[in-house]
Amino acid sequence: MNRHFFIAVPLPSDIKAALNDKCEKMKTDVPFKRWVHQEDYHITLAFLGHADEKQLQDVMDEARKNLLNIPPFELCIQGFKTFGRQEYPRILWADLLESQQLNIVQELVYQDCMKVGFELDKKPFIPHITVARKWDVACGKIPSEALMEDNFQLPKFLVEEVVLYESKIEETPKYYKKAVIRLDDNRSVKSLL
Repeated sequence: MNRHFFIAVPLPSDIKAALNDKCEKMKTDVPFKRWVHQEDYHITLAFLGHADEKQLQDVMDEARKNLLNIPPFELCIQGFKTFGRQEYPRILWADLLESQQLNIVQELVYQDCMKVGFELDKKPFIPHITVARKWDVACGKIPSEALMEDNFQLPKFLVEEVVLYESKIEETPKYYKKAVIRLDDNRSVKSLL
């Protein structure tokens, strides 16, 4: 079984549903080959790859200590962007309004992962929610106007936790909560196993 782990901010169910509704309407204009299941929407803070239970416990213990006094904060999804070549993008993603609090949480989690020995991607953090992968090149170039909907914005949502996810590539949905850290909470990491 192909399993890997990552730490992310989950989205509330109502925001997932609203984002999925928007994606369903976009599918004919932006034909990507694979659309992400709405239950798999998240904002990755650190991709860990393969890890044993001790590594996972160590990183979550570190993160819990460092996120202990971080209060919950709001985020807002606004618009879509792509990664890859502009005409034939690899990834379609939902953008987020700038959030200093999210950047702080990501930096803390990143440092915790490095401290316990994970080797992480060194690219700058670009907060995003992947919604589709692999542009269908048979459909030609992506229409430039397809993603230009300036008034697309979902309601703000509250971030109250950071989650360690396990990925099970063969399944749908693919991502499962393994442990949860509540922000501004002095309880220990809640394991879901």
